[in-house]
Amino acid sequence: MRCGAIVNFSHCAVCGAELVPWFERLGRGVSRCPSCRHIQVPAGIVRLANGLSIYEPEHAEVFKGEGNIDYYLDDGTQSAALTKAAFVRRFVRSGSLLEVGSSFGHFLAAIRSSFDAYGVELNPTAVEWSRSTFNVRNFVGSVYQIPPSVPSSFDVIAAWDVIEHLDEPRLALMRCRAHLKPGGWLFLSTPDAGSLASRVMGRRWLYHDPIQHVNLFSRANLARVLRDCGFRVEGHTYFGRRYRLKYVLSRLEYLLADHPGRRVIGVLKRLPGRMLQSSITVKMWDVMGVAARAD
Repeated sequence: MRCGAIVNFSHCAVCGAELVPWFERLGRGVSRCPSCRHIQVPAGIVRLANGLSIYEPEHAEVFKGEGNIDYYLDDGTQSAALTKAAFVRRFVRSGSLLEVGSSFGHFLAAIRSSFDAYGVELNPTAVEWSRSTFNVRNFVGSVYQIPPSVPSSFDVIAAWDVIEHLDEPRLALMRCRAHLKPGGWLFLSTPDAGSLASRVMGRRWLYHDPIQHVNLFSRANLARVLRDCGFRVEGHTYFGRRYRLKYVLSRLEYLLADHPGRRVIGVLKRLPGRMLQSSITVKMWDVMGVAARAD
């Protein structure tokens, strides 16, 4: 499958083989490639009646769901942004930088001391919050539609926890390649579908969320797609993250909707508020970071 080609969601985004149904969750089918084992949701990202994705409308439900505010805005988000900024600086120390899927601006704030940083984000609520809170240059847009207020080329592009949400990951990578200067750097993070945690947990792996995660790559499959789209992989890491217990329980309750264990989660959610607001660190070596350079 060449980069930029029209995507047939019944075929693998990595190798083009016909997908095979695997299981259903939250009313949506999850398929797996019989050739390269890539995991994909053929229906693509959930869209509203007006055709917009669930991330786009102002005050989008994905930002308002129970516990989500503890993911997007708590101190764990700031800590994760600093960790990712340190990963970038291992490979490049300064220059111009674009973050696609910049959310509430935490990474832009963490990296701007050494980079001339811009961001694009689909959701206007997140963009406005980032501007008023961090005074960062964040704009409504996407990797597919960079707004005219943003420069056309960069030394670095970062896309943290983005590619798993995209219907057309190859097209997105080609757009990133087009906006990078010669020899520019691309930094990604995404769940690793080839990790030990993924293989052991199978269908119950935390990142099997077919409402939002429509393409789940293994490290090898992501490297393959990057090569096809004009990048060479230069480095890897694995990220952990601090979460509030309230958020962890809410996610487990959501993902175990059809499992008897959901009742236990309901009991734990009645713990005292002080305990629910406490933070725990989760690192299962199943969220990979990748540094790649444009050929």
